[in-house]
Amino acid sequence: MYQIKGYTAALLVVFLFCSMVIPLAASTPTVLRPGMRGAEVKALQSALQEVGFQLKADGIYGPETTKAVQELQRRQGLQVDGLAGPATRKALDELLNTENLTHVVARGECLSVIAQRYDVPLKTLMEANGLVSSKIIVGQKLTIPRAVPVQSQPSRIDYTVQGKDTLYAIARRFNTTVSELLRYNHLPNPDRLQIGQKITVPLRTTRLPLIWPVRGRISSGYGWRIHPVYRRKHFHGGIDIAVPSGTPVRAAASGTVSRTGWMGGGGLVVVIDHGGGITTWYLHNSRILVRKGQRVRAGDVIARSGATGVVTGPHVDFRIKVNDRTVDPMTWLP
Repeated sequence: MYQIKGYTAALLVVFLFCSMVIPLAASTPTVLRPGMRGAEVKALQSALQEVGFQLKADGIYGPETTKAVQELQRRQGLQVDGLAGPATRKALDELLNTENLTHVVARGECLSVIAQRYDVPLKTLMEANGLVSSKIIVGQKLTIPRAVPVQSQPSRIDYTVQGKDTLYAIARRFNTTVSELLRYNHLPNPDRLQIGQKITVPLRTTRLPLIWPVRGRISSGYGWRIHPVYRRKHFHGGIDIAVPSGTPVRAAASGTVSRTGWMGGGGLVVVIDHGGGITTWYLHNSRILVRKGQRVRAGDVIARSGATGVVTGPHVDFRIKVNDRTVDPMTWLP
């Protein structure tokens, strides 16, 4: 009888130990740190790209990723250790679920430098924060819009020539022509560019012949609005077309699928590259029917509409970007 009780007691101890230890180990989230590699690191890097950090999504947690994580932690008031732990990843996830970022003004910063850091026009930054002058104070919280409209045409940028740059390569990169570059720049020898040389690059927008991705009521237009979920002012970089869940979503023009999958507040998203720096974006889908790298024609069904991401109801958020800047789809659609 004693041996049976002892055996039973031993089993009970083992059971209690396992019941305490196993759930604890299973619930401990992975802390990503420098030196790590893999899909989880790549997902972290892609998320950092989504909120405005310039880095490669190569799946290697190197100095570039560490620096981006540290800057994220600094901005969000977290411990700056360069490790992507639970608090850091939660803060990043929250940023992905809003179309705006928040920047706390530090000592020595000015508004123009902050605008340049986030690649946002100074005027747009002032409008987003209701500023009538560029005066800011230390500790002030600024709303940084992630979706910024393209400047009016004609527009141009100042470009610094880098190693192995040619006029042809620069023209191709910025969707312009060599003749346009020659017209804007009085180059002594167009076949010999110097590293560090400053040139003016004219930006042009070649509008695609588009079709509507879905037919429905425009429930929200392009531009500044009060966010329907977060109830704060932000820039809406597309148009919302209200349709029932499951409605076929069609490619607005022919091109190559460049991105698919979950993209924060956008939910399930499809992005099509049409060349010349022009892409179209289809957000909040319930199902994706194409894969990255697939060629599609205008009118092909690429997804089913839905209400994934941060939404108040089923719709398609349709966006057009030129050189990574949004434009008003209503000026392009028939």
